[in-house]
Amino acid sequence: MRALFPVRLAFVAGRSILSAIVLLAAACARPAIAPLAPAVFPFAVDSLRTQQVSDGVRHHYIYSSAGPWAIHVLDVRLDRCYSAVAVKGAPGAVGRAKSSDLMRDLARTREVIGGVNADFFLFTPPGVPTGAHVSAGRVFTPPSDRPVFAIDSAGRPRIAVLSLRDSAKFVVDDPALARVSLRPFHPLEAVGGRPVLTRDSAITNGVDTEGQASFATSRHPRTAVGIADDGRRLLLAVVDGRQKPYSDGMTLRELATLMLALGARDALNLDGGGSTALVYADPDSMRALRVANHPSDPTGERAVGNALAIVRGCRSR
Repeated sequence: MRALFPVRLAFVAGRSILSAIVLLAAACARPAIAPLAPAVFPFAVDSLRTQQVSDGVRHHYIYSSAGPWAIHVLDVRLDRCYSAVAVKGAPGAVGRAKSSDLMRDLARTREVIGGVNADFFLFTPPGVPTGAHVSAGRVFTPPSDRPVFAIDSAGRPRIAVLSLRDSAKFVVDDPALARVSLRPFHPLEAVGGRPVLTRDSAITNGVDTEGQASFATSRHPRTAVGIADDGRRLLLAVVDGRQKPYSDGMTLRELATLMLALGARDALNLDGGGSTALVYADPDSMRALRVANHPSDPTGERAVGNALAIVRGCRSR
């Protein structure tokens, strides 16, 4: 019996180690990502397809003949080590490029998962965003009274209105912008839009009155960004439009309703119309960056002022 005693001890020790490993694995397991179901939408869904782009990133295609609407969504778990970055694609504020080209240029130095077109922009000078654009903390265009989607210094996504700390005025590509500090916080990244669609899981008052009536209450191709799960999840959504009977586009209220259905607590409308484009790294095509939707311009994808990209990489939270 004495000869068996060490063997029994080894068995007990081994079982304890195995139990500890199982408990540790359970403690460290990532929460499951709930599937997107047709039942979450307030309209009938004819087709819902979900493609796994990367760990924690899914591409949803939703089609509803009720609109008709063709909707693409890039659903990103930021807590799986992804970051949102503002992309200008030029050394200054001036310049336009297609969203897909902006993503491919960025992919030379970063692992790009996807992205969408961002802010409204001027045609003269060409491509200057109408709101604040901040990349890696550098201000390319100063803030206006319009809201922005921003990443703060702690890596948290936020929708806010930024302002200058003084009343200084700047010309396009003013070198003094390099010394500007914004408030109530200086973002790491920021792109503008209008209006705020949802705030605290409620549709805002401005969705029916923003700009001219034809902008808010007529159907157009749309792009939006939404923040969900207490900032751990980001939703980039586009709705094709001006292409009946394929897809008619949405009013701002319809877009806000869509973002709530997707789970966004806060959401911001970005530039739409012919600018609307969603790009993603297609796992079925060797992760090539491709445009998922069908831009409405007869000539295809439009050159835009800036874009919002999702890249692999963690920021402190």
